[in-house]
Amino acid sequence: MTTQKIPHDIIGKIAIIKFQRTVKQKEKLAYSKEFLKNNPSIKTVVEKTEKFKGRLRTQDTKYITGEKTKTTLHKENNCIFKLDIDETYFSPRLSNQRKIISEEIAKKVTKTKNKVIVMFAGVAPYPIAIAKKIKEKNKLIKAEIISNELNRKANIFAEQNIKLNHLESYVRVIPGDSNKLPDKMSGFKADIIVMPRPNLKDTFLKAALKLSKKGTLIYYHGFGEEQAVLDEIKRDTDNKIGKISIEKAGEIAPYKFRWLAKFVVK
Repeated sequence: MTTQKIPHDIIGKIAIIKFQRTVKQKEKLAYSKEFLKNNPSIKTVVEKTEKFKGRLRTQDTKYITGEKTKTTLHKENNCIFKLDIDETYFSPRLSNQRKIISEEIAKKVTKTKNKVIVMFAGVAPYPIAIAKKIKEKNKLIKAEIISNELNRKANIFAEQNIKLNHLESYVRVIPGDSNKLPDKMSGFKADIIVMPRPNLKDTFLKAALKLSKKGTLIYYHGFGEEQAVLDEIKRDTDNKIGKISIEKAGEIAPYKFRWLAKFVVK
């Protein structure tokens, strides 16, 4: 076996390797030790045993070798994130999309249009990346960015990450179910809403509309066929939106895609 042939993700100093079921434990250990030897920045190797599951998007990994930990510090886009790979959702494969979206938003934010909500925010990679870009672009603009997440442990890490990145004046955490966010934020109307949602039946778009006003820009993640994503958006927004821009945003399984749709509320 060579290290290049086995799929893996790197999160901070942890390598998550997806072995085939036919690989024996002895072979896994030998491969993992060789992986550590060839990648000095990696300190822990674990095996991916399950996909992310449920609304909390948690996974199970099995420790193989190296430092025995599931917590790490991950750096991307000039940001740093502390997280537990099993107890919180984080995909390093979305790094470039986070970069692109945060750059787009930073260009759109002004002193009067500066309210941003990120639903399903996890350990806050989107809120922090957006805040960093806004701060870099113009320190005089003090945006109000809401990080909303159901997973309690992810919210704890989000609070820590906001401090690690020195963004306390830009980002605040409002925990809980995204569908209940309009009740918690009565009267708050966002200029931009980011929805990197899990692959669930609920679109959460009705809640997003309650947090919107005329001109609110929404970034929405959908799954499946392109037309099905367009149909669910039109259905759950009652056609109260303008033209939808949609593009592929990653493959979640062979021939199955995540889509990024962008549209403005009328």
